[in-house]
Amino acid sequence: MKRIVSIDMFRGLTMLLMIWVNDFWTLQDIPKWLKHAASGEDYLGFSDLIFPWFLFVMGMSIPFAFENRITRGEVPFTIWKHILIRTIALLVMGLFHMNMEMYNHDISVFSKPIYVIICTAAFFMIWNVFPKAESDKRVTFKTLPILGVMILAAMFLIYKGKGYDGAEIGFSAHWWGILGLIGWVYLIAASTYLVFRKSMVAAIIAFCACLALNMISSSGIPYNIFSWQSENWIPGSGGLQALAFGGIITSLLLIQYREAGSTRTLYVVLLSMGVASLAAGLLLRNQFIISKISGTPTWILVSLSSSLFFFVLLHWITDVKGKISWYIPINTAGTATLTCYLVPYFYYSFKTILGIELPVVFTTGLIGLIKSMAYSFIIIGLSWSLTRIKIQLKI
Repeated sequence: MKRIVSIDMFRGLTMLLMIWVNDFWTLQDIPKWLKHAASGEDYLGFSDLIFPWFLFVMGMSIPFAFENRITRGEVPFTIWKHILIRTIALLVMGLFHMNMEMYNHDISVFSKPIYVIICTAAFFMIWNVFPKAESDKRVTFKTLPILGVMILAAMFLIYKGKGYDGAEIGFSAHWWGILGLIGWVYLIAASTYLVFRKSMVAAIIAFCACLALNMISSSGIPYNIFSWQSENWIPGSGGLQALAFGGIITSLLLIQYREAGSTRTLYVVLLSMGVASLAAGLLLRNQFIISKISGTPTWILVSLSSSLFFFVLLHWITDVKGKISWYIPINTAGTATLTCYLVPYFYYSFKTILGIELPVVFTTGLIGLIKSMAYSFIIIGLSWSLTRIKIQLKI
């Protein structure tokens, strides 16, 4: 199945913006509308849109990736094993990242920066795409993932954290971390698509079911089926999954109207969906606040509408008008996305170890925002450099 350039561009731009907004914690005196809304605040900041965009484009990628695998002759069981392996990888990295946030350097063997560097290096050792090589190098490439697993196991055992109440805690799942949440969303969305494949009806039903589950959860109603389950036993409580299914539906429409040669009709349908999603989100604001932290239906629907509008714009610019040269500097963010996401963990850790502090003028206001954008391009450039020497994560 022919690759859609705008999907890669959507992913790459989203990663660029994710790196940018994730650096806002180093800044001061920047506009409120750019930052995340606070807990319990009825507000949508620009930063609150980035994660939904990533889940949406992840959903868009699923039909194209899976149909290509099936075309190459892969059977459903093989594809599901790939889904499971990718999910486990994301859950492991997500849990380590979440526990890094609660790391207690006062009583631990390593300082936090050293711990982060060791764990992140182990991620690269385990999930790097190693090139084909001669027999002696092939042995080394097979050994590195095993060594990486052993390192992570050691980091798991020596971990010491500090709870919200100040008490000492061990390695645990307080929440799943961003990568862990992506893993759970991918498992549910990809497994569902694998069963029903090109069925638009099934995708719409799955989207509506996830949105309904999210509304139930946001209303404070437990949805556990069995007594041994927690009250909110699906990470993302349906809302995050709905965003991915929104992406799947968009790709199915894209395939349908591309085959019919009717781009204008596609845009009408997608823009109508975006308007409807925005209107529904605003109407539900009478019952639910717009909150990323709480994962409310209003946040889901408004974010979905922005995803649809954004994709239509990118598709028109790139796949219709053929304007792609502007994207070349950040192409790596769309093709080596996980590498771009992890490189900042090295950057911040080494920055702390070396005691590097920028003058206040470079971390304040507009100049600070420009600094953070420059930092984003540097991270993408470093990731590109790593791909040149065959260092790139792929799960």
